[in-house]
Amino acid sequence: MVDRRRTARRRVCLGGRLRVAAFLPDLDCTVRDVSLDGARIRVPADATLPDCIALSIPCRGETRRAFIAWRAGESVGLGFAETGAATQPAPIARRLAASEAEVARLRAALLDGNGTPPGRVH
Repeated sequence: MVDRRRTARRRVCLGGRLRVAAFLPDLDCTVRDVSLDGARIRVPADATLPDCIALSIPCRGETRRAFIAWRAGESVGLGFAETGAATQPAPIARRLAASEAEVARLRAALLDGNGTPPGRVH
């Protein structure tokens, strides 16, 4: 059998919770193994899961957005969705630089007083 994982997995046995929708209660699950790219969980065989979920592992204080990669009975393979911050640092850096420039411009305008003498009310 060929292992297609990009990162090594660790066998674990942790309690987890799946958030399937904002208006539905969380679903308990057992996390059986985990890697940087995904996890294998166990849920009841009759549990209905959408394509995208949030996996929370309370003992680690960790919540990850995930998608269903495969399912076989009670076992479900999850792939973790990448975060925008990790995959697109350049647009975030540009927005940060633009925000810092705007703050500097506003600070200069405040210090300049916009031509109004101090203590004078409009």
